Formats: sequence, structure tokens, C-alpha cells
Amino acid sequence: MTPDQAISMLDRQLAQHGQTVKLRKGNTAAGEAVVKAFVRGIAADEIAGTITQSDKKVTVSPTGLATFGMPAAGGSVVVDGTPRAIVGSPEILKMDDIIVRINMVVKG
Repeated sequence: MTPDQAISMLDRQLAQHGQTVKLRKGNTAAGEAVVKAFVRGIAADEIAGTITQSDKKVTVSPTGLATFGMPAAGGSVVVDGTPRAIVGSPEILKMDDIIVRINMVVKG
């Protein structure tokens, strides 16, 4: 599988089954990006440190983030109208040094 194929597969799944979220660099709506994401709960075995079952895992594609840039610690994701702070640094998954998926844990 190539990076382009991996991104295309993720984009198709997000288009069909994802939900709309907003990525923000801080706590302001200026410059936010509206994207599709998978939003899931935290499993019991993923609870550690400050992560609780009320937090969420958010997965987005790098597609459409050229202007916004990569989500980062200190940013937020608006899920169902509620801003949720990104916990730590997002997990950036790469294939052949090309970003194919961004996973984040959000709190709030």
C-alpha cells in the first residue's frame, strides 16, 4: 500500500462515516478548519495519567490541512459544538515519511 492509497482509504471512510469537527489552534475560532473525523470514546485499558473515560479519541486525515497546518498541543477540537482541548501532542502516523493519519486525545 502506498501513502496515497492509505490517505484515499481514510478519506473515503471519513466521508461516509465520519462526523464534522472543527480544528482550532487555540481557543479562538479565527483560522479554524472544518474537517471530517472519527470520534470515539476511550477504552478502559487506555486510561492513564490524566486520561479518563469521558475523554475522546479523534482521528483526522491530513487532506485539507495545508492551510491550517497540523493540529498541535494547545489547540482544540470542537466536537458536537463543544470545544475539547488536545491532550499532549497528536500522534502523527507516516508511511514513507508522508503523513497519512493524525490521532488525538481530547478532553473537555
